[in-house]
Amino acid sequence: MFVIIIQMNIALIVTVLIFASFGAASTVPHIGNCSEAFSFAEEQIPGTKFTCANQTTLKVWDCKVIEIMFPICSKEEQCKSFNCQHRTRSDFLESNMRITVDESKWLLEQIKVPNLNRKTVLLFQASRDGWKASDYHKKVDGYTNIYIFYKFKESQRRAAGFTSLDQGISYYDFLNDRQAFILSIDKRIVSTGSKDGRKLFVWPICGPFFIDEDNSAVMIAGYQDTIDKQLALCGFRNYYMPLEDNYSCSLSGLYNGGYHEIDELEVWHIL
Repeated sequence: MFVIIIQMNIALIVTVLIFASFGAASTVPHIGNCSEAFSFAEEQIPGTKFTCANQTTLKVWDCKVIEIMFPICSKEEQCKSFNCQHRTRSDFLESNMRITVDESKWLLEQIKVPNLNRKTVLLFQASRDGWKASDYHKKVDGYTNIYIFYKFKESQRRAAGFTSLDQGISYYDFLNDRQAFILSIDKRIVSTGSKDGRKLFVWPICGPFFIDEDNSAVMIAGYQDTIDKQLALCGFRNYYMPLEDNYSCSLSGLYNGGYHEIDELEVWHIL
């Protein structure tokens, strides 16, 4: 916690930026670097909320503009002050998936691989690195213990899969992975399948390819050498993910089967 007071020759009424720990809604603007906070606040009405970030530490701050009477200022001076308290950060800070702190904690708790410290490193982001399967493999091959996040464009539903296997270890092969699982981030539903029935099909013309013990596709990112469409299937006996009341898949929130467009795919290395 710290307080900064800046005095300027203008007026007695002051603008105060309070950095408080309220939850930032999706309508709250993010102004980028906190060095721009003063100039932004001067143009806003009291009550305006915004967020900013320290570009060095990547800490995020929640802000609100208010006006108060500041008794230590003279009539010729304007005082600006702000109290600062940074928001508890998500472990997936760079994600475009709007992963909250609570969701971040829950996601990391699902990983059962021993001796990991659960630090996260963003390896691949399709909107940044490209939507071809070759773009994906160029960034991801060679890494073990990866979390793959997907966001479906139509429903904005978020799903994820985890594998402990290197995506480049073998091509055109069905590989057992006892640490693998799939989940719905929004519904908080996890499916692990049977211990010996969690498989990954490593295929160079698509992205992550989760299959069950019968070699049936459960979740695939890839369609004709691009990864901008996702297949998510629910209701299997093995690797079970439930269907919703309207028979849509709980992973996608869309009809069960067929490829659905995604507007983001991210891969995180878990250290």
